Amino acid sequence: MSNPVITIQAVLKRLQLLFAGVLLGMMPGALAAQETTEDGDAQAFLVTPLSFVKQFDLDYGHIIPGATAGTIVMDSTGAVTTTGGVIQVDGTQSPALFWGYGTFLQTVLINSDSNTYVLTRDGGTETMLMDQVLIGSQPPIIINTNPRRFRIVNPDGYFSFTIAGRLQVGANQEPGLYTGEFTIQLEYE
Repeated sequence: MSNPVITIQAVLKRLQLLFAGVLLGMMPGALAAQETTEDGDAQAFLVTPLSFVKQFDLDYGHIIPGATAGTIVMDSTGAVTTTGGVIQVDGTQSPALFWGYGTFLQTVLINSDSNTYVLTRDGGTETMLMDQVLIGSQPPIIINTNPRRFRIVNPDGYFSFTIAGRLQVGANQEPGLYTGEFTIQLEYE
């Protein structure tokens, strides 16, 4: 019987580059009473034995590029640091989150198809590079095409891990939404 191998693609989602400008608001006299309706979402998250599912995509949040190139580095908890001319402006960033379900002390191999990924601006050809893909293990380690071996230490067999990394932002990077995909592979031994 062969070992189950599961591959999932995650989206590098909602990276929005902003540029400084004048924010336009409503004139005070323009406010009027109105009725509004909002829809809510409901969802259930199901993890079955020897499975592997994505709960959240990787999201670098909103950043402002500068006159000099720089980086935004997200750690496995979602905290970010920036270098060069890059400014992180809103704190909505989050690492990708995955869940799996095996058995207590079972070995799991995790790897990615690459350790560098290209994000492309929606509606354009401009790109940014994400590298140093990091898995949120203890301690966090760089994940790559060589599988990393982990042991499930939860007696119930459930486990989760995050994926984050470094984003290289060019000098005066074109504003817009940049997206890309990365693939994570998990093998239960």
